Amino acid sequence: MSQQSSTLILVLLMVVAFYFLILRPQKKRQQAMQKVMRELEPGDRVLLGSGLFGTLVSIGDKQAVMEISPGVELTVLKQAIVRRATEADEDSVTEDEVGEELEAEATATYDTGDVQPVVRADADAPTGTYGADGDRSNLR
Repeated sequence: MSQQSSTLILVLLMVVAFYFLILRPQKKRQQAMQKVMRELEPGDRVLLGSGLFGTLVSIGDKQAVMEISPGVELTVLKQAIVRRATEADEDSVTEDEVGEELEAEATATYDTGDVQPVVRADADAPTGTYGADGDRSNLR
């Protein structure tokens, strides 16, 4: 066998390996994704590539309208949909629990403590006058 024919065989083997290791699996993933897109229906819970969850309201050729919160609809490209959302994807927090957490945060009191103001060394000296009893309230 000559040097030229062995080089040709090596190149052919590399092309075949490239096809089976890269192109074929990629084509299978693409076909599976197209199948999922064809099977989507309004009412399906989906996950976008950005991590956003929503319920499909309508599906067109290029775009889908999904509801991300009651009364809030979002139009996205169909390519942004990664897959149907499963129960394992989402937390099992109810709307009541979320409302309770927000209410607790809103009513929480924070201890401000006795914090002294920071005075820069290059700050201008206070202006104004002291009151008769040494009151500094009118200083700026």
